Amino acid sequence: MSTDQNIGACDEPDCPSQRLLYQTKCAAHCVPEAEAADLTSLISAAVARRMTPDFIEKEVQTRVDKLIVESIAQALRSYSEVGKLIEKAIQEALRVDRLDLPSYGATVAGMLKTQIEARVAPLVAGQLAADMAELLNLAPKEVKLSEIAAYMLKPYEDDGEWGEHITVVVEQKDYGSTWIKLDDGEVLKGRDLYKAKYRLMVDKDGSIAGFYVHDKPAATKSWVGRVYGIEQKLRAYVACGTKLIIDEDAVITSVGDY
Repeated sequence: MSTDQNIGACDEPDCPSQRLLYQTKCAAHCVPEAEAADLTSLISAAVARRMTPDFIEKEVQTRVDKLIVESIAQALRSYSEVGKLIEKAIQEALRVDRLDLPSYGATVAGMLKTQIEARVAPLVAGQLAADMAELLNLAPKEVKLSEIAAYMLKPYEDDGEWGEHITVVVEQKDYGSTWIKLDDGEVLKGRDLYKAKYRLMVDKDGSIAGFYVHDKPAATKSWVGRVYGIEQKLRAYVACGTKLIIDEDAVITSVGDY
């Protein structure tokens, strides 16, 4: 079998299709050696023309410059150590230790004081005068024990509640003072007298030397707020130095014929 017969399907050497196929394969696989050599020379020449010392120096310089810029940017980022040092140095340079501004505290305090004195002082003076008048009205120079008992008994009389309702006990002591035990809400006798709500110690001249509320000195700081009724009156007597006249025989502790 000839070579032409291996190339195509037709065995005839003069067949047009057989000759065309043969020529095509030769054109694809048999590149002339002269053309390949020319291509290599062209590439070599082009590379040689570009690879000049100036070109190489320029390219190297360009990439080195780019690398330096990127390295500096990386080193100076805010989270880098150098960036933190720079930030701290700038803060130190811009720090202001003291602003020499005028103080207006004294001026404001003076204005407030003037306003308060102008507006509050008359109110305080008026209220104080009213309180003193009320206190003096509550506390005469002298008061009888029977009057104190009558004051404690009056609410029961107004309500028509007959019977004994209050406690008034006088105890003379050997050293000259007199103890008076009072309770406006309960009748106490014998051993129960220690439960009395109020106790007064009275000197020979009628001065009230001691006053106790629920067995505690009335002058202690535990007393807070305003009081009313008999306790208010007793405190006023002590504060104003009211003399107490002990007319024990005239004291009444019950309502009606009880």
